[in-house]
Amino acid sequence: MSSQATVIAIDHGNRNIKTPNHVFPASYIESGHLPTMGNDTLVYNGKQYTLVDKRMPLKNDKTKDECYFILTLFAIGKELCSGMVSCADEERIEIELLAGLPPLHCKAMGERYKKYYNGKDGTIDFEFNNISFSVRIKNVHIYPQAFAAAVTIHDKVNMSKIINIIDIGGYTVDLLQLVDFKPDMTLCTSLYSGVNLLFQEINELSRSQGMNDIPDNVIEGVLLNDMDIILDISTERIELVRQSAARFSNELLDKISQSGMDLTETRSIFVGGGSLLLKAYIEIADVVSRPFFVDNVCANVEGYEFLYKTRKW
Repeated sequence: MSSQATVIAIDHGNRNIKTPNHVFPASYIESGHLPTMGNDTLVYNGKQYTLVDKRMPLKNDKTKDECYFILTLFAIGKELCSGMVSCADEERIEIELLAGLPPLHCKAMGERYKKYYNGKDGTIDFEFNNISFSVRIKNVHIYPQAFAAAVTIHDKVNMSKIINIIDIGGYTVDLLQLVDFKPDMTLCTSLYSGVNLLFQEINELSRSQGMNDIPDNVIEGVLLNDMDIILDISTERIELVRQSAARFSNELLDKISQSGMDLTETRSIFVGGGSLLLKAYIEIADVVSRPFFVDNVCANVEGYEFLYKTRKW
């Protein structure tokens, strides 16, 4: 057993799981004897699981079932296979797990999540892509999402006294205001207005016009102006996606303003994968003054690592 614990940071999103080296869908199936077709597989407690690119239902409390624990093992397996440690000589790997919650939930739900992730007594044995691992989650550290992402660009925005942090995810949009780069918990909330709602609206509109659903990766390609995807679909579908995204972005910004955030005078930092998908539409909105986009979808993960190393939370 290693004398030094391995630190692994994981951002448990509703849409994607992020680690320092990987981004993968927050979805899997119990595959049993089905062919895996090259997808990542995990064997735990006698069951085999395979990652799939399919949206799971929103889980307001991720501790209610084993789903996010299984996804955590996938994340640990991926990181251990990325060369972080030499697994062959390890009898058991000790893990310091870094994770996060929306700022509003850190105090109320932090202990519950700590128990969820390290509540397994003793060693956790599993196989990831046919490699056996024995790990023990020694400690779980919970950090505030959005704020964690913000610390990664502190040097770029530290001249602003008041900063809005807007973290657009798949299902939720987390809002946090910083004063002198410290969280102001009087303006801290979550909106159930993530980009998954946009994807649903696009396909409802597509069906109402007699067209088939548009796959998620195609919608993302149009939003990101990926010419490889745009050249393969009709102009009608491109316009449907773009007009829906413009309308959705304006409505989202209105909701953010109604929450109490001043977007016209205060510097606003947009983080999260959803922010990058809506970037072109947010930038042209009249209501947002000096928007700054964190283009690293793993920014929360980097923030967790920074806060752990500096012990600043």
